[in-house]
Amino acid sequence: MSRESSTSTRGDLQQLSSTRANHTEEATHAEQIYAGTRDPMAPVGQECAVTVDDQPLECRYDLLSASPSGFEWGYGGSGPAQLAIAILAHAYNDEFAREWYQQFKLDVVAGLP
Repeated sequence: MSRESSTSTRGDLQQLSSTRANHTEEATHAEQIYAGTRDPMAPVGQECAVTVDDQPLECRYDLLSASPSGFEWGYGGSGPAQLAIAILAHAYNDEFAREWYQQFKLDVVAGLP
């Protein structure tokens, strides 16, 4: 069963939005939409996919290698930690992500349905 024909839903990972500063001299902000799908029929490590503005979100294993099987959400484990650091690195920067991903995981990612 392909991802497109699966029973996955975009609602699994509530559409998170983030304000991200553009790289211009004046600090303007653009909204980013983070969306996740869960496909229980996908191969191991590919069950959960997360996009940002319809583009795949990088796992950022260079910052944290907590979950070789990829992203997850809805609890406080290693998959949610990988998702938390990837979102924060994308939305802000690597240093911010390293410092705050555990708190973000507990406050936001662990509570997602």
